[in-house]
Amino acid sequence: MSPSIAPPRLTIPVSAKAYEVARKFAAEQIDAHKGKRVYLNTLAVWAVHRYLKWLYIESDLKLSNSWNPVLRALFDVADLVLPGLGRLECRPVLPGEKTIALPLQASPDRIGYVPVQFGKQMNEVELLGFASVADVSEQQEVLTLGTLRSLDTLLERLSDLEAAARTPKTTAPVNLSHWLKRNFEEGWQAVEEFFGERSPSLAFRRAAEQRVKRIELQSDAAETFPQEQSAALALVLSLSPESEKQFGIHLQVYSTGEPAELPPHLQLKVLTATGEVFREVSAGAADTFLQYEFTAQLAETFQVKLSWQDIHVTESFVV
Repeated sequence: MSPSIAPPRLTIPVSAKAYEVARKFAAEQIDAHKGKRVYLNTLAVWAVHRYLKWLYIESDLKLSNSWNPVLRALFDVADLVLPGLGRLECRPVLPGEKTIALPLQASPDRIGYVPVQFGKQMNEVELLGFASVADVSEQQEVLTLGTLRSLDTLLERLSDLEAAARTPKTTAPVNLSHWLKRNFEEGWQAVEEFFGERSPSLAFRRAAEQRVKRIELQSDAAETFPQEQSAALALVLSLSPESEKQFGIHLQVYSTGEPAELPPHLQLKVLTATGEVFREVSAGAADTFLQYEFTAQLAETFQVKLSWQDIHVTESFVV
């Protein structure tokens, strides 16, 4: 639904530094027409960048296509990257214009559009409002300025994106009942196939099904401190029916690299369906494996969480 009242505008002062950058980018272009377009695009992007900076919302000019000399020479780019959230299209509007042309290039991380009004006062511009990608159809070539929403809508959208970015990505739980039918999820291998000749002396050898998955515990600093900030592990889960509706679960964790000892203070946690810690075991200085055994009822859900330093990996299961 189109808004019935024009959204309030916000005036943004334009600094001498912004004009200097815009003139520099424009001078690189093949002709005056292209140069003017790049000039206006640059100032529009800079204005939105400054607005977000006032609100302590991170944006990165250098990661944006509009700040890439090759891309701005080849295409009509006026994007601003918000790291971890997506891109805003910051489109210049000249006096008398009632629409803006929408970019032809598709962008899967596009958040929406912020038209920027240029007027007679060249030391300031106005942010006219916001249109999300949901407000624009795939075939639409222009956006009518009268359909814009307020900048508050932009802030609400960014807040939603930030909340989504903080929410851990979840996948469907591993269905252990399917294992008894020889249906295994991707990543869960036969023990012999995974370990080969190095197969450890696993407990619960008589389990109906026994599978293993490689788990990498790795922090962002792993490239700098590979020995201290990463651990290659094997999570072994053995499944054994005890009755029609009750199953024995045996968990084991091994190191797959050198040394054979587990990282000290590595934690194996079993969590309930509500995320509460049901059981926790930790590796000592010379431990080569961790294990824990428990029973679960048919249709019961649980999680297995491996934690080391500030790194956590969680696997979800349903019996």
